Amino acid sequence: MRFESLLRLAIGTAFGATLACASGVTFVCNTTQVMNVMVYDPDTYASGTCAYLNSVVAGYYDDTFSNANALMYIQMGDTGLGESTTGFYNDVTYTTYLDALKAEGGPGVVRSDAVASLPATEPTLYNGADIQLTSALGNALNISGMVGTTTDGNECFTPGSGTCYNGIITITTPANLASETMNFPGGPQGLYWDQNGGTITNEEYDFYSVVEHETDEVLGTSSCIGTSGSLADDCGGTIASAVDLFRYNSSGSRVFISTTAGAYFAYNGVNGTGATNGVPTGAVYNTLANGDDYADFADNCLDVQDATGCLGKALNITTDGGGEIDILDAVGYNVITPEPGTLALFGAGFAVLTLYRRRRRT
Repeated sequence: MRFESLLRLAIGTAFGATLACASGVTFVCNTTQVMNVMVYDPDTYASGTCAYLNSVVAGYYDDTFSNANALMYIQMGDTGLGESTTGFYNDVTYTTYLDALKAEGGPGVVRSDAVASLPATEPTLYNGADIQLTSALGNALNISGMVGTTTDGNECFTPGSGTCYNGIITITTPANLASETMNFPGGPQGLYWDQNGGTITNEEYDFYSVVEHETDEVLGTSSCIGTSGSLADDCGGTIASAVDLFRYNSSGSRVFISTTAGAYFAYNGVNGTGATNGVPTGAVYNTLANGDDYADFADNCLDVQDATGCLGKALNITTDGGGEIDILDAVGYNVITPEPGTLALFGAGFAVLTLYRRRRRT
């Protein structure tokens, strides 16, 4: 994700470290300055940020998925609006991925249709190459041998525990953001933190929307296709990521690398854009060599996974229509389904929770 600026900034490459063990989604905030690279604990800029991340934001994922266990290191520094890295390649054969997806099961039509849409043998589109998974997705599917990253960029072999992270997330600092937007019509731009109360302004990006965007990518929404200068497979050869298996440009026509506008996510491989393919807002993928992520949505300011951050918008994966949830469901994360006897109570509780959240944002 990037902010609307004339400059794309380089990501800081040094990180601190701390001990943690992921049960559900867990965020570890920067605690140690190393290598003289200026990165900061998010609490430096807004008190209570780390607590909010590990209660409210982690709760979005923990209350939605039963097997999303990810340990993420988060910091603020010199970058675009948000940046994430999972460190190292985790390549498995197509058969290994498909067998694991089938074995994991998963409730609901999204997963069953996603599995049904994948043929028994790898589509020729990918030339028999491996499928790349994030370590979090591999762990969710019980695939052994996943590799994670330490804060100093070394590989580690227990991703999701100790100081072996599934991903590193960096969010821009307010000062960096303001310095890059001085000449925009609305003036300097900034960040909005929900725990501070008040209403997000038209000159602010929602900090937590950016974090969720990057969290989704650590979990497994990122494409293998890079968009800097020209479209190219950044994973090597014709390797696809798991989400690349669910991109179509028309009903039944799967597409891997294409500059044709309008390519979209479809868990069933049949329907066109919109609610019928799992993205209720009708968002389509970015397919341009413009520096935006190939598996982010072309901007409509309705989805967490939009390629460019949207000023004045506070989005989260549970209230933006659920496109990100359907994508993560399709690739291997099991959506929690309430027991039939609790559905009525769940609905009433959800209505109260929604009202509460709306009040907090006004």
